[in-house]
Amino acid sequence: MSDKDIPHESEVSGIVPDDYAGIEGRFTQVSELPSLGSCRLVKAMRYGRWHVLKGLKAEYAHDPAHTQRLRKELEMMMQLSHPGIVQVYDMEQGCQDADVGMDTFIVMEWIDGVTLDEWLATNPNQSLRRRVVHELLEAVSYMHRQGIVHRDLKPENIMITRNGANVKIVDFGLADKDSYAVFKNPAGTERYVAPEQLNANVADIRNDIYSLGVVMREMHLGRVYDGVVKKCLSTIDNRYLNVDEMVEDIDRRKHRRRWVMWACAALAVALVVAGVVMALRLNEKMATKELQSELEDPSGRYEFKDGLGFVFTNWDNGYTPNVSAQYVGSGVKHVTLRQEYSHTNRMWKVNELGFGCFRDHTEIEEMTIENTNFGIQKNAFKGCTNLRRINMPKLMTPPDIGCGGWQTVIDSVFEPYHYEQVTLYVPEPETFRNDTSWCRFKHIEPLQQ
Repeated sequence: MSDKDIPHESEVSGIVPDDYAGIEGRFTQVSELPSLGSCRLVKAMRYGRWHVLKGLKAEYAHDPAHTQRLRKELEMMMQLSHPGIVQVYDMEQGCQDADVGMDTFIVMEWIDGVTLDEWLATNPNQSLRRRVVHELLEAVSYMHRQGIVHRDLKPENIMITRNGANVKIVDFGLADKDSYAVFKNPAGTERYVAPEQLNANVADIRNDIYSLGVVMREMHLGRVYDGVVKKCLSTIDNRYLNVDEMVEDIDRRKHRRRWVMWACAALAVALVVAGVVMALRLNEKMATKELQSELEDPSGRYEFKDGLGFVFTNWDNGYTPNVSAQYVGSGVKHVTLRQEYSHTNRMWKVNELGFGCFRDHTEIEEMTIENTNFGIQKNAFKGCTNLRRINMPKLMTPPDIGCGGWQTVIDSVFEPYHYEQVTLYVPEPETFRNDTSWCRFKHIEPLQQ
């Protein structure tokens, strides 16, 4: 075989010509897309695939500030690889393709879809809207875990694909990350931008959480989501710390709503059965007595109160003697929770502090928890501004944070100032200091006799 028989490499494929079977290595079928601001968007085909090219309009093309901003957008988007976020391939510079009309531009995937506003106008059912919002939350959570804040989440920047109705977040032109020192300016779109973001130079993931709340409100997701939206739109210190916490709250509210529905159904059945029993009884007095016995607790859920301001709930529907504690007292500075209580001729063991157990009880300064083991649910100590001391005299290992059904983190249980302000008194301080959650507390002391 001679040299002329050996196929020569080409710039694109390596062994075949650049143009083959109608698939070209240059951008063709270029068409303009709507765009605002300093950037220009075009749709073009290369190698048989559609792409979107994002560059600067002619009047901004040689402005260093705008070219650096385009570079920053590329660098951040190259760090993201998620099916819910538009994919970026490269930045091309020195392009000589006259059809493109831009010297420097970002090359990204073409999304065959519509904006969230356009999709909602087709009146999708609530189940589909909820699936879309959970895809959106998953994509934003991933983006935040990479340290990137979008800062311009709105329906126009959320695409829904025509095939499958899947989410794609686009336009990272205003996105920011702590490691970048340039373009630390207020940014966002009116109506969707968080109030504090209008004056803040440092991006905060809670800015995006506010925008998510506005978007979710406009999606009309149902009553389960109303409380979540309300918290997203509250002041920054009262918002969710992250998107994962939002998802936890949604799941918890769904679980609670299902439980209420089942309880109502069980109560309705019990009432019907009781009515049948009453009709069949010949002795009215006996029927009344038996009916009272059957309806004593139709839901199978005990609730009782001790003399120290606690209400106890049996989440296991009467089959196990474990209860969850909820504090409803007031005006007491030192609160004590015992380990066991007698009720209905049984001994009930307190195995957890329920959701928001001591929340906003600002009068409490000291509490003693006598349990040998227990768990703590979300928001248990939120708003306890005057809490200074927690005594756990019988606890040899740290309490569980959350449980298998409702997982959470210690930052969702305590306020940040508690780690400096509160002293823990326990039998084995080292086990707490070595625990990945409880080591946040700066003051962990041996139990005082």
